[in-house]
Amino acid sequence: MEFLPVEMDSEKVYAGFWKRLAAALIDSLLMIPLMAIVHLTQSISIISSMITLVVSCLLFTAYVIYFHYRFGATLGKMAVGIKITCPDGTPINLKQALLRSSVDICFSLIAVIAQLIALKYADSEIYLNAGFTDRAKYILVLYPAWYSLVSTLSQVWWWSEFIVLLFNKRKRAIHDFMAGTVVIKKQYAKDQLTY
Repeated sequence: MEFLPVEMDSEKVYAGFWKRLAAALIDSLLMIPLMAIVHLTQSISIISSMITLVVSCLLFTAYVIYFHYRFGATLGKMAVGIKITCPDGTPINLKQALLRSSVDICFSLIAVIAQLIALKYADSEIYLNAGFTDRAKYILVLYPAWYSLVSTLSQVWWWSEFIVLLFNKRKRAIHDFMAGTVVIKKQYAKDQLTY
């Protein structure tokens, strides 16, 4: 596997933690309209809450996979000028985009299942009359007991990703190793370079 150099023209090629964090924050901000819709539908009925939960999870998953596959970057990554590529700087394929997000998708699906179970046992009068924060607290106690283990594993995964990213010269997280990808400054992508 051929890698791009760590530096080109005294400039770092690989995107570090702060650029990746900024991209994630921008993507989160872009999700505010979707979160507002989810919040509004939660006060209609438990069924609408369930439907919106599933649809929003599917939409976000599709967004991440499609944008990584099609453009090598989500809108947040585009905004900060970074791109996901193969180690040699060429575009990734659909399989890599799926693999890269596979663990996060699994944790999201499990979280959705846990929340659907909690909603199934929720008292609609209490749920619908509660404010956003109180509704979240009410639902949290109805989550299945096994979800605390899943939540802990999710935290372990996140911190492992963070630590691995910080301690390798190409700034690859575990999901990059799994998918055979790197995150670079977009000007070093093969489709951007001119020889």
